[in-house]
Amino acid sequence: MSSKKDQYFSKTLEKGLSILDLFGREHPSRSLTEISTLTGINKTSTYRLVNTLIQLGYLRKSVTDKSLRLGPKAFSMGHECFHGFDIYQGIKPIIDKTFFEHHISIDSALIDGFKLISLYRREMPNLVSFHLPLIMDELYARAMGKIVLANLGPDDLEHYFADLVPKKLTPHTLADIDEIRKDIRNTRTRGYSINNKEYMTGVISIGAPMMNLQTKSVVGAVSLDFPSREYSLDAIEKQYISVLLTLATEASDLITTAGIRQ
Repeated sequence: MSSKKDQYFSKTLEKGLSILDLFGREHPSRSLTEISTLTGINKTSTYRLVNTLIQLGYLRKSVTDKSLRLGPKAFSMGHECFHGFDIYQGIKPIIDKTFFEHHISIDSALIDGFKLISLYRREMPNLVSFHLPLIMDELYARAMGKIVLANLGPDDLEHYFADLVPKKLTPHTLADIDEIRKDIRNTRTRGYSINNKEYMTGVISIGAPMMNLQTKSVVGAVSLDFPSREYSLDAIEKQYISVLLTLATEASDLITTAGIRQ
């Protein structure tokens, strides 16, 4: 006989959530057949559930190979959850303090697979106005993305490069794989990243990693952003690297205490 709790348990919802659980850093894409096999749900039901998730925005289907990936709704929900987590409540005063002391624009983001999920941002009015998406691709062209890549393990980094098709976002963007690899190596050696108008014309950024100090793993990044019409890269490096690294250290301490890991 079913318990009273079972009467209020939705098996259909459980199946839908089990499909979403199949996607992650190690498996960013899945086929319909793969989903059916791994969940044990028959293909007809899998097709119906997957298409419902696509229509709701939790999954998206590639137009080329029909593979499935998490959709914008899934990432957006994850972003909104940050506001209820200690990490958001903790990072906000750290960034605010640096913002008011140095009057510079600051970004922070957590890594999810090979995407950055925006965490918290403070922007000075003198910066070129642009919309920062909740979900950020093009890690190779962003200060936060570069420093995350520089702190990945060799296997994860090769996985990233295996699927990378770089785009020329500005005249300064590195779009050659060998040049990008060299840039990441230099970033790792330097300890901080440089985005010299590579993602957006008129903006220079420097980035540093947010690390879980117990696991020695990168979980996100912070960046300082400057209008290139007012600051040269040389001046930024001379004046603000210590500010950046102090901010990253404080953020990493928070990350470690909160137990955030990849």
